[in-house]
Amino acid sequence: MSTQLLTNPTAKPPEPPPPDPPRITEEESALQKAEAVIDGKDAELAAKDAKIKTLQSELASVKDEVKAQSNEKHVKSPHKHAEPSGWQTFEASAYTAYCAEGCSGTTATGIDVSRTIYHAGKRIIAADPSVIALGSAVEVRQPDGTTFQAVAQDVGGAIKGAKIDVLVANEADAIQFGRQSVQVRVIN
Repeated sequence: MSTQLLTNPTAKPPEPPPPDPPRITEEESALQKAEAVIDGKDAELAAKDAKIKTLQSELASVKDEVKAQSNEKHVKSPHKHAEPSGWQTFEASAYTAYCAEGCSGTTATGIDVSRTIYHAGKRIIAADPSVIALGSAVEVRQPDGTTFQAVAQDVGGAIKGAKIDVLVANEADAIQFGRQSVQVRVIN
């Protein structure tokens, strides 16, 4: 007993020290570490899933391009100036997915063309929907006689009447394509 209590019977005994904070057991510590590892793995898996989806999208675009290239015909017509039934003369120019005015990387029909110039194995063109309905497949014959299949999936502010705009990969390709008179026929 304290000497103060002995000398002063009204004195209060000293306060006990506060309790120690709860201690984490080894098992709880191991669980916390395991949860942190799992959280890290979840984030890593989410990042890998996103990368897989991106790669799958790129693979689909490459497959479309390969299919389209195998469908493109590089056969010259023996009658360069003859216009077989169904062929019409159009003025053709070229555009890219991202141009100075109005190009967003998505066609008027909602196709993402930021990584490809093909859809369903065919080239993509912009056309006047009152002349070539959106979604229509066409065959385009260039002045040198080469032909390719395309699908009208886009429109353009300057594309009115007998004009088409061919989607190309970059500005250099658009410049090289220039403006040319082509023959076009709807094939479906």
